[in-house]
Amino acid sequence: MDNEALEPDIEKRMNEQSGCKGIIKWSYFNQDNFFGGELLNFSQQGFYFETSKAIRTGATILIQLKKFFPENLSSNDKELLRNVCLGEVKHCNEILKNDSTSYGVGIKYISQR
Repeated sequence: MDNEALEPDIEKRMNEQSGCKGIIKWSYFNQDNFFGGELLNFSQQGFYFETSKAIRTGATILIQLKKFFPENLSSNDKELLRNVCLGEVKHCNEILKNDSTSYGVGIKYISQR
């Protein structure tokens, strides 16, 4: 495979990501139905989580951090993570695990601090 073909994907991330574990709940903006998810990494510009429900790419969602397990994170990293935020869904990819389906979701914060 040509390495040059991979370069644009590598350049999409402008900030280093920090791996973590957390429990979130999310909903489409201005709606009352919340769904659960597991936070797996974050950066200054957004984060990645997995959930059991597919989310429309381009949708605006409200995310609330319910529980966070901050092992092995620096204090600077911890300050980047938001407890409540609005985000734009940049991608939502189906993940097949054993006999279940989940979705990997990339979020970009709508407003920066």
